[in-house]
Amino acid sequence: MTRRKPFQLLIKPVGADCNLRCAYCFYLRAHELYPETKRHIMSESVLQTIVRGLLSYRFPETVFAWQGGEPTLAGLDFFRKAVAFQQQFGAPRQIVGNALQTNGVLIDDAWCQFFSQYNFLIGLSIDGPQEIHDAKRTNIGGHGTWARAMAAAETMKRWGVEFNVLCVINRDNVSLGADLLKWFVKNDFRFVQFIPCVEKESPFNVSPEDFGEFLCDVFDYWSKDGFGRVSVRDFDALLSARVGQPAGLCTYGERCDAYIVVEHNGDVYPCDFFVYADWKLGNVMNAPLHTFLETEKYKQFAYQKDKVPACRGCSWRATCHGGCQKDRLVGGTRDTPSVLCPAYKRFFAHAHARLNALSKRLNQKGISP
Repeated sequence: MTRRKPFQLLIKPVGADCNLRCAYCFYLRAHELYPETKRHIMSESVLQTIVRGLLSYRFPETVFAWQGGEPTLAGLDFFRKAVAFQQQFGAPRQIVGNALQTNGVLIDDAWCQFFSQYNFLIGLSIDGPQEIHDAKRTNIGGHGTWARAMAAAETMKRWGVEFNVLCVINRDNVSLGADLLKWFVKNDFRFVQFIPCVEKESPFNVSPEDFGEFLCDVFDYWSKDGFGRVSVRDFDALLSARVGQPAGLCTYGERCDAYIVVEHNGDVYPCDFFVYADWKLGNVMNAPLHTFLETEKYKQFAYQKDKVPACRGCSWRATCHGGCQKDRLVGGTRDTPSVLCPAYKRFFAHAHARLNALSKRLNQKGISP
């Protein structure tokens, strides 16, 4: 088989279905795409097709990323079947990884035993202290979910499950700055990713000014007291780029060509934020996976990342390449910079010297971020 650049799959086994109703969630509009059924679940034939297809490329490392909505709604037996297919279609000594993003509500000992047995990496959504988390992350009945998420974290720790925390930065917690990261460290969360809430006409969005202040404040604490104690994905990505490695975070990537999204019915899209009819690339039941990355529509999406006229001449263009394409649409079009451009410019200027110093320390010690 022709050697290909490795890519990943972001798989949505239940589409946008979720057992929460988070106030800021952009997935709430995704139900409009498949209105013919109230519940969505990936069939065994689609699951087998994507597992067999991705493993057939024999990449040095193959990663299946499971996303929702809430992917645990597919049930534990679904993921047992997924692992069985991976074992069936994988080659001897082929490296296979699984990552799953969850709100934690359904996570119990059975799930954690499975995650531990098959070395799943879990992303757990927690927005900070209870009053912050419960203000936006509620269940269908309107009740907060912080206690369930924290219980999931404790259960995963008990079973030795590797997990990180995804924290949405919105109008309620953006003012906490470094205190938010300190809270995570105090509660023994050592891998944290901050995602800014930026949606069209959302009252929960962070402003560029507030998010810039947040990044600078968090970085000041992290670079002085948190480096080596807690991983912050944005900062690790910027360090990786400075030591000659891929940033590993699409916000800072030159192109958006690292993965494709597979919906519950096998439909394929270029990005999780662009699951719209206009961006549909095809269906996995009709063509090999790699062919979707070879379509003109996918190439158009991938290479538009770095083609923003207003970014020409910007001293930070090589750092963010125009920012997330989804964030561009909030304030303009895919041809305009991210609405958070002022935040990142401020942060990059603020952190530049210390990031260079930290990367020099890493290079001297031969350590990767």
